[in-house]
Amino acid sequence: MAKLASYRAKRDFTKTSEPEGTTARRKGFSFVIQKHDASRLHYDFRLELDGVLKSWAVAKGPSLVKGEKRLAVHVEDHPLAYADFEGTIPEGQYGGGAVLVWDRGTWEPEGDPHEGYDKGRLTFRLDGEKLHGTWHLVRMAKRPRERQESWLLIKAEDAYARADRDPDILEEEPLSVKSGRSLDEIAPGRVAGGAKVKKAASKKSAASSADKPASRTKRPSPAKTSKSDSVEVAGIPLTHPERVLWEDQRLTKQELAEFYAGIAEWLLPHLVNRPLTLIRCPGGAQKKCFVQRHSWAGMNPAIRRTEAPDSSGTLEVLTVRDIQGVVALVQSGVLEMHVWNATLEDLERPDRLIFDLDPGEGIAWRQVIEGALAIRERLQALGLESLVKTTGGKGLHVVVPLTPKASWKEALAFTRDMAEAITRDEPKRYTTTSIKTEREGRIFIDYLRNNREASAVAPYSTRSRPGAPVATPVAWEELTPDLKPNGFTVENLNQRLAALRNDPWARIATIDQVLPEARRSKRASQKKGA
Repeated sequence: MAKLASYRAKRDFTKTSEPEGTTARRKGFSFVIQKHDASRLHYDFRLELDGVLKSWAVAKGPSLVKGEKRLAVHVEDHPLAYADFEGTIPEGQYGGGAVLVWDRGTWEPEGDPHEGYDKGRLTFRLDGEKLHGTWHLVRMAKRPRERQESWLLIKAEDAYARADRDPDILEEEPLSVKSGRSLDEIAPGRVAGGAKVKKAASKKSAASSADKPASRTKRPSPAKTSKSDSVEVAGIPLTHPERVLWEDQRLTKQELAEFYAGIAEWLLPHLVNRPLTLIRCPGGAQKKCFVQRHSWAGMNPAIRRTEAPDSSGTLEVLTVRDIQGVVALVQSGVLEMHVWNATLEDLERPDRLIFDLDPGEGIAWRQVIEGALAIRERLQALGLESLVKTTGGKGLHVVVPLTPKASWKEALAFTRDMAEAITRDEPKRYTTTSIKTEREGRIFIDYLRNNREASAVAPYSTRSRPGAPVATPVAWEELTPDLKPNGFTVENLNQRLAALRNDPWARIATIDQVLPEARRSKRASQKKGA
């Protein structure tokens, strides 16, 4: 309770609807950013640590411009329940004014977060609905008579950083990720459009049955004309079907929808009933793209909306159940489909793990292959079978199918330990830090995709990159220097699938294996029961 003494002393809970809260016993790594129109507009940046939300008031809000420093004044700890608070603090009360949940998600510290916090230098990765990538919080030297610590919030240089000329994320995405409302709509208690609409978007540049044999791959469904400016694919109307999504390929919306309809038997087993993170590019891959995790106005009902349990109550997730849902995504300008490593049946226990190998500058393709093979060898030594896929970019994903028994915490610990072990053995070839300057000449082994709400590009999803590449499962035997990391595309994937004698991932649904720790726990409990 002592951690929240300052928080409670400043508030009269008979007058404000802010949560009184308690210090939680759980150990989690959630974060929230609340847009707060008090005496002056600012953004409250909060990181979960030791059962409370460590909090900073960022006057100008976070900046995606690499290296730009934003003043962050350290304020009192807040209860975890505050992460869900959205509403109006009454005038005359501490912090009086409207508050909205501008962003939320999870954070992953680099190194010991307690040591970093005490020393005044926290480096961490955010996986939110708007903000992603690596950030720094740095404490400044205390000035005379300064009552509160001044820190700096700084965006690190990575794939999510922007240049000065790029749009400001605060102007691009001013609304709440919880309700879709603005501060003006929250102040009088109104809801946008008379109904709650959740919206989350963040700019991302355009650079980010499985056992069936190839002979059974369906050919693209013929498009049915419904009216002069629209067609139907798989029963879903497509407006502006002639819109070009990849200018270098002259690939249209209709052709993308027909491509997915043609590979439905290969795609759907890896997509159905898994929470989605979508990359939407309504104007095409060369235009503005953004991340979408929640429902939007006018969303086709073939795209399913589900309320899943979450630490702060419930979390809205989007899924599809069939090819109609996929075509509906295409209609909404979705060029990339990323999925959780768990299904709706059991969101708390992953059924896949992913090691994402992302090569830095100066790394040859053969070195990426060697890295994937090294991970495979280590997994085999633990009795674990793995699969591999190209990502449609420069790297590879090594995928470990699991019988869902381990928790997310165990999954993250396992992948982190393995990634760090490889890095310790060959520090000149591998790294587990996402900081771009430290990745030059090395391969970044990204294990953070094994968090609960993290995601990875789905097998057979396109990428919003030149050439319309497709993330493609391959056999380990195919992993040679002749294989191009982005060589499979919308134009040639059907040819590959038709030529395959066997699906390289045919066994993914039948592989029965658990993490080594889970095995030991199981044997221990069996012995105890005997």
